[in-house]
Amino acid sequence: MKILFVCSGNTGRSPMAKFIMQKFVADAGLSDKISVDSAASKPVNGELLHQGIAAKLGYEKIPFKPHFARTITPEDYAANDMIICMDSGNVEQVKAICGDADGKISMLLDKDIPWDKNGFATTYADITRGCKSLLEKISSRL
Repeated sequence: MKILFVCSGNTGRSPMAKFIMQKFVADAGLSDKISVDSAASKPVNGELLHQGIAAKLGYEKIPFKPHFARTITPEDYAANDMIICMDSGNVEQVKAICGDADGKISMLLDKDIPWDKNGFATTYADITRGCKSLLEKISSRL
């Protein structure tokens, strides 16, 4: 199972989701069955992980590695089983780039996940809740 998380710039919410989900997958012993990556729904040029996101991940003891933003491509759509967006705008942008003939594109939650620069507590809580739910859903299908 290959999962690709998507946000607008691939410097905040989608890499946060990627690193959180990687931890949950590893903790569940499913790293050999589930791979996780992230991308942007808008053009980007290799920007780094947002410092506030890195600080929040560190505070929450979520392991992360150096990250460079990249934009989703039609090849990403073909290579992944699920394309999980952080907000409804991302869904529309990804569909414009890739289409959605296979119905792979969805949102992590049934609401937009905010970019809440005030310590990223809401962003982290929403993404954590969404990743836990997603892992429960897909682990039952593996």
